[in-house]
Amino acid sequence: MSDHDQEVLPPTPGARVGKFLGRSDVRQTFILGLLYTIVFVVLGRWIYPHWMPRVLSKQMQANEDIMIWFTVISAPIAGVVLAIATKSFMNMHRGDTPPEEGIAIRTNTPVVIVWTATSVLFCIVAIVWGLVALNTESIAAATDAPKSIVVDVTGSQWAWSFYYPAQNIHTHTLNLPVNQPVTFNVTSDDVNHSFWPVQLGVKIDANRLVTTVAHADPTATGPLDVKCAELCGLYHAYMETDGAIQTPADFSSWVSSIQATGGVQE
Repeated sequence: MSDHDQEVLPPTPGARVGKFLGRSDVRQTFILGLLYTIVFVVLGRWIYPHWMPRVLSKQMQANEDIMIWFTVISAPIAGVVLAIATKSFMNMHRGDTPPEEGIAIRTNTPVVIVWTATSVLFCIVAIVWGLVALNTESIAAATDAPKSIVVDVTGSQWAWSFYYPAQNIHTHTLNLPVNQPVTFNVTSDDVNHSFWPVQLGVKIDANRLVTTVAHADPTATGPLDVKCAELCGLYHAYMETDGAIQTPADFSSWVSSIQATGGVQE
């Protein structure tokens, strides 16, 4: 049998992997991916927290933790994608013309397996994290309900109003005592709004004829920004107010000052 008639056997998987990893473009892409990954880890772990709102509750702390760790976990995936895109862009203007009879392009099985397994693992982590956080929040809310301060929140075009049943006061600002759970009963007088006390890490719809309930656990004192996160009309951007998480003594003084004026904040 002549050399021309000899059967050409396909390379073994190990040989294919070794050949693939030995390519200069693969090595360069790997280095780029590693650099991108490091950048995203640094951003997620040390830079992003400084750009986020101040943490004044357990819920906001949980939101910040999710943003940080999901950024870190997904950094390698983003690094690989950006590395491939960067390498492709760098090679875009080389001027190489592919032959009319191009070689057959086959699926790289090891790459497909690694990519699929990584994506599945990330999805599992996200689902488990979400389920655990949801159940933990539900249990904590039920446990804290008897000792919570209750605030009835009403949205209307284009203002927020708050009623404290136990204190019998109506206010335009949201003040709360630190280290005491709070239950928000949220509704709307007209169109749909979204109640968002930013530093508490809470965001929930305010719908007409429906009362939705949200919980928060203030853990630190500081100013609050209350915004509407649902497009609700011409002056939606101006539907905001302020408030504060206060010490119990300061909160009691604030309540007393409003009660002294008839229970309505001037």
